[in-house]
Amino acid sequence: MTWQTNRDGEVPEVKREIVLENFRLAFQLVGTHWRTVDKGWSYMEHQHPLLELNVVLQGRQLTVVSGEEYTQNAGDLLLIRPDEVHKSRNAGNEPMTYFALHLDVDDPDLYYLLGRIEQRLFQADSPIVLQLMPHIDELMEICLSDPDNDMIRRLDIRVKVMQVLLILTMEARRLTQPHPGRNGRPQGEYSVPLIRHREQISLEKKVQMLFSEPYMRDVQMDEATLPSFRWAGVFTFQIEDKAFWQSTDRFWMKEQLTENMRELGTVVVIEDGPFMNAAVLTSKHSVPNMEEIVLKKKRMLEGRLGIPIKLGFGGITATVSELRSLYRNSLRQLGHAGDEDEKLLRYEFVSRIIRSAMQIMETEYGNKELSLVTLATRLGVTSNYLSGQFSAQTGATFTHHLTSIRIRQAKRLMRETNMKIYQVGERVGYTDHAYFSRLFKMMVGVSPAKYRLSEQSS
Repeated sequence: MTWQTNRDGEVPEVKREIVLENFRLAFQLVGTHWRTVDKGWSYMEHQHPLLELNVVLQGRQLTVVSGEEYTQNAGDLLLIRPDEVHKSRNAGNEPMTYFALHLDVDDPDLYYLLGRIEQRLFQADSPIVLQLMPHIDELMEICLSDPDNDMIRRLDIRVKVMQVLLILTMEARRLTQPHPGRNGRPQGEYSVPLIRHREQISLEKKVQMLFSEPYMRDVQMDEATLPSFRWAGVFTFQIEDKAFWQSTDRFWMKEQLTENMRELGTVVVIEDGPFMNAAVLTSKHSVPNMEEIVLKKKRMLEGRLGIPIKLGFGGITATVSELRSLYRNSLRQLGHAGDEDEKLLRYEFVSRIIRSAMQIMETEYGNKELSLVTLATRLGVTSNYLSGQFSAQTGATFTHHLTSIRIRQAKRLMRETNMKIYQVGERVGYTDHAYFSRLFKMMVGVSPAKYRLSEQSS
């Protein structure tokens, strides 16, 4: 945007001019859910840097907020301010239904105002609840609707949240008188958890832009837009179970990935049903076996959630500019990147020797004599050196890469041909049929026979 001053004498004098101050208003909905629980249900003591609106729709709930007890009957609203410690339980002998909305407003004036609403419990017949409930009812209807990511549904959610925010703001303005701080502005107190939460959300938006915006391939991304890192790993989980995306399990899974993989570095997880895309950014010198770590995490999540999860491992890179290629590669492994997409430079992030090794393995995976020693000889290096370079540059061993390629090709042959299973094993380099079946089940999660049946039925 370009401005021209009226003080340079080159334009006619402006008689009067009034401007409105610039401002940026951002709000975020996090972990909002609608839930019915049985007699005896309780939720442990916890806190979060978000404003929570909790409405009981059926039954009775007892919530302890900062040591004070509040009992909600059907229709009552409980307002829990950011960072307040709270826990709740079903206080009746029948099932209870409630709706919880978690909101962050990234604006110092509004944050200050909403944080100073002293009243916590609002009865069902109070003016503010009567104003809020039509919009909350519609948000609940959206929760129950088909979770397809259509634009209208997303816009409806935003409109309803803005209406809720407007009603809360007007109520806060009526109940409280802001006290200006320096320069006439209220001094809102941002807690460390809130600052970290906003930083994480900002980082997620940056990575999401890198992943999903086609024009980013033509933009030279400044390394400073992301935390400094020595290497980054990218992977995608695919969950087709619709019930998962309509439950709080999705929030739990994201938290598990973000928190339990933190020893590797900064973990960024982006929900984009049916996908959960993740990037791990680390400043560590050594590169762990990233693919094996993610595979173990996949098995743990499948065991806890009781649903199948597909994994697409994009690879490891040392530069921001290649993150999108790795993301597209993870989708390609899941069968979602078409031929029209840009060429995926799967091994561009490693040295020439490792790229050459990978190319040989991709084309000669059926060679039963292919080994680390024979490959090193062809490339003119020692087997110890080649082994070390595989682990250091890709985060996985030579054997792991060769096995992954062979199993991937075996899956393709079982989908596209009528070859017997032992013939498939021989075609991809395994003469021991029993060993091939055991290895296939370990890598894929089901036996070759069950895999073929599932593919035929689908």
